Amino acid sequence: MRAGRSTWLIVAAAMVPLLLFVIFQVGFAAQEQRQELEARALNVADKLILAADAETVRYATLLDTLATSRGVRERDWGRLGDRFAELKALNPDLRGLTVEDADGRLISRVGLPVERATEVAEGSRSSRPLFAGYVRTGGCRCLLFERAARTDDGQPLQITLLTDSDQFRRLLPVTDDYEVSALVGPSAHFIARSRGQEERFGSLASLNLQKAVASGADSGFYRGRTLEGFESYTAFARSDRTGWTGHVALGRNYIDNPARKFLASLVAAALLSLLLAGLLIAFALRQMKEARLLAERMQQAQKMEALGQLTGGLAHDFNNLLTPVIGVLDQLSRRDGLDERGRKLATGALSSAQRAAKLTQQLLAFSRRQRLTVEPVDVASLVGNVAQLVERTISSRHCFTVEVEADTGCVRSDLTQLELALLNLAINARDASPDGGEIKLRVTREAGSLGSAGFVRFAMIDRGTGMDDATRRRALEPFFTTKPTGRGTGLGLAQVFGVVEQSGGSVEIESAPGEGTTVLLRLPACAEGQAMASRSSQAEGATATDHALRLLVVDDDPEVRATLAQMLSEAGHSVDSVASGHSALAAIGTEQFDLVVSDYLMPEMSGAELISEARQVRPDLPFLIVSGFADSDELARNCPDTARIGKPFVASELLAAVEDAAAV
Repeated sequence: MRAGRSTWLIVAAAMVPLLLFVIFQVGFAAQEQRQELEARALNVADKLILAADAETVRYATLLDTLATSRGVRERDWGRLGDRFAELKALNPDLRGLTVEDADGRLISRVGLPVERATEVAEGSRSSRPLFAGYVRTGGCRCLLFERAARTDDGQPLQITLLTDSDQFRRLLPVTDDYEVSALVGPSAHFIARSRGQEERFGSLASLNLQKAVASGADSGFYRGRTLEGFESYTAFARSDRTGWTGHVALGRNYIDNPARKFLASLVAAALLSLLLAGLLIAFALRQMKEARLLAERMQQAQKMEALGQLTGGLAHDFNNLLTPVIGVLDQLSRRDGLDERGRKLATGALSSAQRAAKLTQQLLAFSRRQRLTVEPVDVASLVGNVAQLVERTISSRHCFTVEVEADTGCVRSDLTQLELALLNLAINARDASPDGGEIKLRVTREAGSLGSAGFVRFAMIDRGTGMDDATRRRALEPFFTTKPTGRGTGLGLAQVFGVVEQSGGSVEIESAPGEGTTVLLRLPACAEGQAMASRSSQAEGATATDHALRLLVVDDDPEVRATLAQMLSEAGHSVDSVASGHSALAAIGTEQFDLVVSDYLMPEMSGAELISEARQVRPDLPFLIVSGFADSDELARNCPDTARIGKPFVASELLAAVEDAAAV
C-alpha cells in the first residue's frame, strides 16, 4: 500500500511541473493571440489612414492646378470650366467646382452646387485648411476641399472642390474580421463608413469614438458600442496631415475570449503552484527575468544594427551630395580673380559644408560602421572643436568650461571617434546635473617614463547626482544605463571605452552619490612635430602636379564625375570620364591610362568588380577608389591593396591621393 502511494506521489510530483508548463503555455499563447489581433487591427487602421492621406494629397494637387490655372488668373471662367472638365475626365470622383470672392459671393460654378453643407474648419476663410466640410447635393455625398487663390490683378478668391466620398469608402477594409470600419473627420463626423454610409455620412459619430478623436492620441484602442448597438473593441489611427482618424471595430469576442483563456490559465497555474516548493517559483521567476533581459538586449542590438545600416546608406548619399559642393567651393575660394568679399563667402560656405561632412562621420562613428584610424590628433584643435559641439548640444541651462594646460601637444587616437567620445561624456554630465550646474573639461599632460612621451589626461567633471559603487562598476558595460526607458542606449560610455582602449589608453571613473562624477581618459601622447606635420599637410592648398597623368574618372553621379574631372584637369592632368564600369572597361581596352579614379557603389558594376575585370586586361593598372560608402571593412575586403579616399574632400586631398596611388 505504502509502495503504491509512493509511486503515485512520485508520478504526481513529476506531472505537476508538466501540467504547470502546459497551462502557462496555454495562457501565454492566448495572450500572444490577443496581442497579434490588436497589432493586426492597428496595422489595418494605419493602412487605411495612409491611403486616405494619399487621396487628400491628390485633391490638394488638383486644387493647386485649378487655383493657379490661366482661367483663374485671367478671370476666364469658361477656360476654368474647360480645365475642370479635363481633370474630371481623369478623376471621375470630382463633382463640382465653385469660385467665390473674399465676401463669399459666388462668381463661377461648374458641376453640382454646394447645398446643405456641414462645415468643420475653424477661423477665417483665408486660414481654412484644405478639408472644409461635408455636403449633400444632387444625390452626391460630397466632401469640400478649399484653397485660396488670387487673380493677376490681385483679387483674392476662394476655390472650392466637391468630391464624391465614395472614393474614401472604397478604401475601407473588406473583411469579416472587422464588423464596422470608418473614416472620421477632425470634428468626429463620418467621412466614410462600411455600414450605413447613406444615412451616416456627415453625421456625428458615437460618444466613444468622439472621445477617441478628442484625445489627440496618434493611435490606440477603445471599447464601446457601435451605432448598430453591438459591443466592439476598436483600433484607430490618426493622420498628422488632415486630423482624420481611421477606425476598425472588432467584435469583443475577438479580444475577450483569449483574455478569458489567459485568466483561466493563470488561476489554474496559481492553484497548481501550491503543490510546488518556493524554490520552483523562484527558479521560474528568475528564468523569466533573464529571458526578458535577454530579449531587451537583443532588441537594443537590433535597433543599433538598423541604425548602422541606415546611417551607412545615408552617408553614401550625403557624401555624394557634399563632394561636388566642397570641391567647387574649394576651387572657388582659391581662384585668383575672386574679390575679397566673394572669397570670404566661398570660404564660409566651404567651412559649413565641411562641418556637414564631419557630422556624417560622427553618425558613422556612433553606428560603428567604420574601423578606428589611429593617428596624431592635435589636442588644442580637438578641444576647440569639442567645445563648439558641446555648446550647441547641452543648452543654455548648463555652464560648460574648458581648462587646457599649456603644451599638451597631441595624442594618438581617431579624431572623429575621440570627439564623439568627449561629446558623449558631456551629454552624460548634462543629464546628471541640475539646471545651472557646471560641467568642466580639464586637459593636462602627464609625464612618462624614460623614452616615453607620456599621456594626456581628459577629465570630464560634473557636480550632479553621482553614482554608487555598484553602478560605477557596471557603467562601462554595453547596454547598461540608469536613464529612463527611451532616454539612453547604454552605449555612450561603452563607445568611450572602446575608443580609448583601441588607442592604447585607459578609462577611470570617480564618483559618489550626491558628489558628482569625474570620468578620466588617459591617452598616449605623441611628439608635437607629428601634430604640426599633420596640420601643415591639411593646410596645404591644391597645386598643379609636377608631371601630368592620363586619368580615367568613373562615377555614375554626373555632378560628382564633373567635379572630379575639373579638379584633376585644373591640376594639369589629362582626364577622361565615363558613367559606368562597362564604359570604363571599354576605354581601358583601347586607351593607355596611368590611373583609374573610380566610385565604389555603382549600378550594374561596382568599383571592386571593375578592378577585377580591368586587371585581366591591364594587371599593372593602378586604381584609386573614391567613395562615400560607410562600411570601411567591406571596402578593405573587396578592394585589397587598392588606394582609397573617402568623399567628400578638397582638391589638395584628392591630388595627394592621386599622386600616391599612381606612384605605387
